[in-house]
Amino acid sequence: MGKVEKASIAVAVIAIIIAAIAIYYASSVTDLSRKVDSLSGQVSTLSNKVSELEKALGAMAPPKPPLEELLKGFTLRVGVCLPLSGALAAFGESGLRGALFATEEINGAGGILGAKIELIIEDFAGDPKVAVTATEKLITVNKVHVLRGYFTSSAAMAAMPVAEKYKTPVLSIGSSAKELCMQGWKYWFKTPPNSTMFSIVAVDFLTKWVEPQLKLGRPLKVAIIHENTLMGVSDKNEFLNVTKSKGLKWEIVAVEAYPSGALDFKPLLEKVKAAAPDVIAISGYLTDTVLIAKQANEVGLKAIWISIGGAGMQTPKLIELAGENVKYWFVCNEYWYDRAYPNKQAGYEVSKKFMARYGYPHDFQSWAGYAGMYMLKLVIEDLAKQNPDALKAAFEKDDVATIREMIAEGLRKFRLYIDWLGEIYFEPNGQMAYSISGPAMGCTVLQVQPASPGDLWYDSKSGLTFHTVWSPVYKTADPILPPR
Repeated sequence: MGKVEKASIAVAVIAIIIAAIAIYYASSVTDLSRKVDSLSGQVSTLSNKVSELEKALGAMAPPKPPLEELLKGFTLRVGVCLPLSGALAAFGESGLRGALFATEEINGAGGILGAKIELIIEDFAGDPKVAVTATEKLITVNKVHVLRGYFTSSAAMAAMPVAEKYKTPVLSIGSSAKELCMQGWKYWFKTPPNSTMFSIVAVDFLTKWVEPQLKLGRPLKVAIIHENTLMGVSDKNEFLNVTKSKGLKWEIVAVEAYPSGALDFKPLLEKVKAAAPDVIAISGYLTDTVLIAKQANEVGLKAIWISIGGAGMQTPKLIELAGENVKYWFVCNEYWYDRAYPNKQAGYEVSKKFMARYGYPHDFQSWAGYAGMYMLKLVIEDLAKQNPDALKAAFEKDDVATIREMIAEGLRKFRLYIDWLGEIYFEPNGQMAYSISGPAMGCTVLQVQPASPGDLWYDSKSGLTFHTVWSPVYKTADPILPPR
């Protein structure tokens, strides 16, 4: 066999071997492909079965509650410390009614994310020492999550160190002295305007409306009458400070202090009468103010009267008890339902419900008691949006310290809009502020005037009520110059 023939045979053999190998591998790949396809089908079938199992298990497991039921079954404990007996009982009762009414509304509508509010109430009867012990009890025995109180500035000043010690937030009902926001407290949240804010709106009203109406041609003569408590002294000092800071040339003809609970004010009033003031700026609580008004008329002291602080003149009780003796008095005020800003109708509707229940519209105490409960509701709802798991865990364990801190932090940071109040927030020193511009912010001036059609409330004996007359953004009636 020749070399060529041998080579041809070798090539043929190699080709056969290669073909055989190719056929073998082709067959193996096809088989492998079939196996892969089969396995893929099995995986798909298994996946479908797992998915069906997950659905079945999901149907068996309890659903995660919606956010609005996050705290269902839990309780928010709110301590309330107010003077509910004694000379200041009218104010404590007003603030408590506001808190109770809001609590009933909130609980009746499902609570705060399902949690019910429990109010735990203590009466300190106007005694700051009792306010201290009541605060300690509410915090350590009742383990409240937040406190409300105190109406009097003296009680707040005495009791707040206890709240600070236990890091318990206090959302106030009343207590206006500016000194309460100068202590560096971290857990103090004060709802009423302070004595500086009240003085600013009083001075603004006197300079922009009263003086132009009087057309004296000389400096205004002003006498100051004030109670010798923290609130009264603070109001007096701030009125003088604001007057000085504005460079006013008023003549301060008298500055007279009196002790709380006095019965005979005639010697003081005779002294003021001798000074012949055009305006009397007064700061005092209800009982004393009523006696002063009556005795001022008895001694023939005629002047334009204006309150220069929170105190006890922003309440219907002033008109009921003093009647014609306070007709045309001006009263610096933090809330009366008829004010035009931000939404007169909304304020009317809220007070209409309150009036139907208690016989009075919201005054300066009841609005704070009422609105404060809704502030807490909105703060907790906002906390739930930020970190629902942490909030729920705190309530599940009733981790009082954590809940207190969360509420305090929420109050420090929040800005919220209430249609009958406007946008509100707390400044770093604890003072509540309004988004409306100007240093007096939420302060207004009311006047005791004859009632008008549409007034929710008026005194049946005298026919008198309050109307908001200043500032221009709030006013719903024109001021009336009192006869002199």
